[in-house]
Amino acid sequence: MVNVFIADDDEDLLEMVTLMLESSGMNVKSFHTGALLHKSINTVLPDILLMDIFLGDNDGRDLCRRLKTEPGYNGFPIILYSAGEVPTASITASGADSFIKKPFEMSDLLSHIHQQIEKKDR
Repeated sequence: MVNVFIADDDEDLLEMVTLMLESSGMNVKSFHTGALLHKSINTVLPDILLMDIFLGDNDGRDLCRRLKTEPGYNGFPIILYSAGEVPTASITASGADSFIKKPFEMSDLLSHIHQQIEKKDR
């Protein structure tokens, strides 16, 4: 079973995506702040992390960059997403493995997740 962490300050979207991923057979842990996510990652690592760029308490790109450079945390893929206009260079600089523009179709999100998990397992 794939363990997914998802961070988004939009609690309605967070709940919807969590339910959809769980119905696809994934184990999901959701966080409405970047601080809660970072605290939880100190105790357990996900197989993949989904994160909104514009979190209320953090910029997802900054959090992604920190996770990718901290020892022990760079082994799992991170998919960022946003409804805003985000420069491609800032996504690349964050170290994110993938980016999805909101609104997205669940099938697209699942495809991104499966691609990143397959890449990780190689």
